[in-house]
Amino acid sequence: MADRTASETDRARKAAGGGKARSRERGVAMLIVLTWLALMISLVADFTYGTSVDAAQAANARDELRAHYLARSAVNLSRLLIKIQQRFVDPVMGQVQKALGQMGGNNSGSGGASGGSSSPGGLGSLGLSLKVTDYAGPLMGFFSGSKDEVAGLGSLIGIKTDGIKGLGLKSGRFDAEITSEDGKININCGGGITSSRDAQLRLYRMLMGLMYSHRFDRLFSDADTTGNFTVRADVARAIIDWADADEQMFSPDAASSGSAEDYRYDATADKYRAHDNFYDSIEELKLVHGVSDGFMEAFQPFLTVYSSDKDCKVNVSAITNKNGGDCTPLIMGLIRAAATADPNQPPTDPALLDDAELYPRASLACDRASAAGFDSIDTMVNILQNPQSQVMPDDPRYKIFQSLKPLTINKGELAKLVKSGSPRIYRIVATGESGRVTKKITAIVDSGRTLDNPLTMNPASEQQAGVLQYWREE
Repeated sequence: MADRTASETDRARKAAGGGKARSRERGVAMLIVLTWLALMISLVADFTYGTSVDAAQAANARDELRAHYLARSAVNLSRLLIKIQQRFVDPVMGQVQKALGQMGGNNSGSGGASGGSSSPGGLGSLGLSLKVTDYAGPLMGFFSGSKDEVAGLGSLIGIKTDGIKGLGLKSGRFDAEITSEDGKININCGGGITSSRDAQLRLYRMLMGLMYSHRFDRLFSDADTTGNFTVRADVARAIIDWADADEQMFSPDAASSGSAEDYRYDATADKYRAHDNFYDSIEELKLVHGVSDGFMEAFQPFLTVYSSDKDCKVNVSAITNKNGGDCTPLIMGLIRAAATADPNQPPTDPALLDDAELYPRASLACDRASAAGFDSIDTMVNILQNPQSQVMPDDPRYKIFQSLKPLTINKGELAKLVKSGSPRIYRIVATGESGRVTKKITAIVDSGRTLDNPLTMNPASEQQAGVLQYWREE
């Protein structure tokens, strides 16, 4: 009996010892499994993160490529619109204006200094002008919009676009703004090695006229970063001296010219020298003495380095306030420049220096330039001299124009500063969007320049499309 009890006790002890061993084995297995799971989770998370980054990079690269070529497509379509304007629209509008001039008893399309003045209100004074480049955005909607947007645009002009291939985009979009550089003041006028004093004097008059308004007084009443003050005449001279090759300071008074240029460009921590040659870009103007950020914001839209006229005339047919601009200061500046043939003498009509007299007329002319354009200098002068004939009696501005005094505008001097005709040089600002990527291309196209360095195997077609003078991608 005692022996059986002892054996049962031994078996119970062995059973208890075996249970503890199996429990220890299960604990080790659990630890291995948890370690393996932690390792796999880390590997999977790293793999997933890497895959997500690679996918995002691939998507960004795809969108960047798409946006780039969408922007280039906008540039190419803009060049097509420019060619349509020159080959088809301008000749037709010339014939229409000639017919209107004959019906009105005179032809106001001559653009001369003295001839071609039509009576206010006559058919010859309508001054019609159409610029398809001003409608680049809506026209490009046929190619860059969705199928529904293309169909909507087509319905506005009575065209069914369902069966037309190549219209609309499945993803992304593009747009472009087209403006003419010929409707701006050329700051390269009178520059270079063989500078012309007459050209410099014309540029000086236009710059002084542009800056004259009292609304710009604050730009010339605050000290610059060096603590110096500059007046309008100093800035105008500095702009001219930066581009000419000599080291003599320009002066509108020929008798007092001959002093040396001393703008102290080497007096700052970042020393540099004057270019003494043509401006390469309008942004280079920031280096000129007296030109501040406020100056650039106020006047850069009216200045260019790409104008094509050899006499540095501003093409009034290219003036517009579309694409977010305001051409009123430019028109005021040109009228005041024409009134000051001698910058050292006041104008014959003092009212030309009065903002209250000139600004309402110039704003009306600016609106007209954007709506129908100036087909001639006479059209522009007629609007400025007879603004009341350009608005309806129910227009709130009608009473204002009725109370204005008549202005005396010297068309002979104005014709030395401006001209009318088809623009030649255009600025294209194209944008392409795909996903979250936006690409911007700024191009300057000269439709009348000779092609020197062909970029394609078909130079003739490249010449016809217009020569690229400037190209920048952002």
